[in-house]
Amino acid sequence: MENEIIIREMKKQDIPELLRLMEAIVLFEGDTDFSLSESDLLSRGFGKNPQFGAIVADAGNNKLVGIAVHYIIPFMHNLKPSLMLKWLYVDANQRGKNIGKRLLKGLAQYALNNGYKKFNWFVLGNNVDAQKFYSSIGAKPDDKWIRWTITPEKMAVLADQ
Repeated sequence: MENEIIIREMKKQDIPELLRLMEAIVLFEGDTDFSLSESDLLSRGFGKNPQFGAIVADAGNNKLVGIAVHYIIPFMHNLKPSLMLKWLYVDANQRGKNIGKRLLKGLAQYALNNGYKKFNWFVLGNNVDAQKFYSSIGAKPDDKWIRWTITPEKMAVLADQ
């Protein structure tokens, strides 16, 4: 019989699996510039002022099958921090088992328990399946904002002006 998957906050012993799943989503998103290491995650996730956290789907035997990685924008116009979902990822062979929804439920519980009124995230424009999934849980696109980016080359040009 398959172990029950438990949704919980990340622990230090999850670092190798967190790294594996983070790399998997970066590759899924089409990026090849993955340079995180286990020591990066340990120092940035468990230090005095953690820079990220995660809700994980724990299948037992030191195996994670999904992650909801989040970070905090510490200062907003209303003097309250904002919670951002950085990555939601479920192993391909575990999809369709409600794990993604359970991870977001865990993140919603975390947000409410820590005083966040909402959390936000970005979705790749061509990831229609993710957009359908997010719609199915009651989330909506934020049409007020458009994400902008500047490349290092353009930053250098700007800095020299």
